[in-house]
Amino acid sequence: DTTVTSLRFKNDQYDKVKRLAEFNGVSVTMYMRQAVLERMEDEEDYKDAQANLAASHGETVSRSEILKRLGMDA
Repeated sequence: DTTVTSLRFKNDQYDKVKRLAEFNGVSVTMYMRQAVLERMEDEEDYKDAQANLAASHGETVSRSEILKRLGMDA
């Protein structure tokens, strides 16, 4: 299933979106869709990071320790 929606932009804002879409070689619709989906993913990642930080009680692990745990230590 899909849903169709519309957005209103001031002309100068739409022109910027259109130029960015053209620069990226995609349609305006695809550019806006990708932007929204990327923003949603960023929000989910941020919420996951907050939850992980809360679960760890602020305790952190160094990069070298992570690599060591993954068997990737140099």
